[in-house]
Amino acid sequence: MDYTADELECISLSRKDEGVDLDVFVRNLTAQGIIAVTKKSQRYPKQLLNLENPPVVLYCRGNLELLKRPAVAIVGTRDCTRYGQDVASRFAKEFADRGLVVISGLADGIDTASHLGAMPCTIGVLGNGLNVYYPKANAKLQKDMFEKALVISEFLPNAQPTRFNFPHRNRIVAALASALLIVEADIKSGTMITRDWALDLGIDVYCVPGPITSTASRGTNQMIKEGGMVATCADDVLASFGTFEKSKETIDAYIQLSFDEKSVLDLLKKGEPL
Repeated sequence: MDYTADELECISLSRKDEGVDLDVFVRNLTAQGIIAVTKKSQRYPKQLLNLENPPVVLYCRGNLELLKRPAVAIVGTRDCTRYGQDVASRFAKEFADRGLVVISGLADGIDTASHLGAMPCTIGVLGNGLNVYYPKANAKLQKDMFEKALVISEFLPNAQPTRFNFPHRNRIVAALASALLIVEADIKSGTMITRDWALDLGIDVYCVPGPITSTASRGTNQMIKEGGMVATCADDVLASFGTFEKSKETIDAYIQLSFDEKSVLDLLKKGEPL
């Protein structure tokens, strides 16, 4: 991978005290299948520039084309219920089938179900480096996403997870998406950090209602009581994107239509004259 002088400057800034020469560091990235997408790169997601402190570098491994696609984030508790897993997986699959990329944090619980449901149309955002597998239970999933989807991190490839990293990770999850879906979350939860980032960025936030007896749904139910938008099907969330139809040419392509355009398309489908 060849980098411009401006890109190399960004990579150098992100390294801090890495302890190896820049050219060695870059060669190591290439050998590990990692691409550094910097603020000076054409591939850098422009929506991240809406953040007060956007990442200087995104270390990426997998299908970079996914960064160009419209995306929805799905997040929730690690201690989810079977109901939460099923709902997250179902929503994620339908979003992917409708041409959207699903973003989550590769954590246990709702994140895992979301990635699996959307595979290969999914991006995992880590709170550690790409060479670190956390949680260990998701090592296979992370490796699969390297091959079939995309995993990204603003942290150096060998960086270990710390509790300070995850709020930073959550801001990227929110900023990359055009809508955020919360499936299950307790009242005090890291998920609420992602919600706050989304609201600050003007991103639509949807909540899936859950049983009133479930602690896993106390946070989402509370948000709904306070006027949060409810999602009981994928179409509720797709309202934030316009109308999506499957393309006949490519399975994962999307078409965003106005009301008038959709009316014309409906007539054509029925074979009626315009």
